[in-house]
Amino acid sequence: MNRIRMTAGAALLVTGALALAACGPSNSAAPAPATPATSGAASTGQATAVTVQPGTAAANGAAQDTGDFATPGTAAAMQWVQLSSAAAGSLNPVVVNGAGFTLYRFDKDTSSPSQSNCNGACAVTWPPVLVSPTGKIFLNGVSKSEVGVVRRADGTLQVTIGGWPIYRFSKDTAAGQANGEGVGGTWFAVSPQGGKVLPVAG
Repeated sequence: MNRIRMTAGAALLVTGALALAACGPSNSAAPAPATPATSGAASTGQATAVTVQPGTAAANGAAQDTGDFATPGTAAAMQWVQLSSAAAGSLNPVVVNGAGFTLYRFDKDTSSPSQSNCNGACAVTWPPVLVSPTGKIFLNGVSKSEVGVVRRADGTLQVTIGGWPIYRFSKDTAAGQANGEGVGGTWFAVSPQGGKVLPVAG
């Protein structure tokens, strides 16, 4: 009789353990930290192999109808991203993409841990700079140590600088523009270290 009770109790413990294992880790809303994008795998909850290479996309033989020259958010656009230090009017230095468009950061995001709080309609006006899990990031004047990726709420990977998720502005229609600077008091061109770039006082 005691043996039967012990066996039943053991079975109950095993069943409980299996049920807990099936539930997996707690699905909390805590943001995932930005992961450095390296030449190895970048762990962001799923296997990734985002590669960082020095130099421009053109110098590395990237096709001009992909990456920063494709429509933001498309599969072709996520093949590669270029981050270059440049000037945009009185803003210097700022980070621009391979097509020369100014990149921005959002004060309502966080850098430690990295998290984007621009989704839905916000992400239409401010397209996040995305890279595929097997994509490439080309660096020209931006330190590899400042660059990473963070997984957005929709599962895509967004590029970060200094931990800050980065974006384009839909109303910048030509290279070198910085129409998003200061919008809403929360959007600013991003520096090569992830900081805000403010206009030089005249």
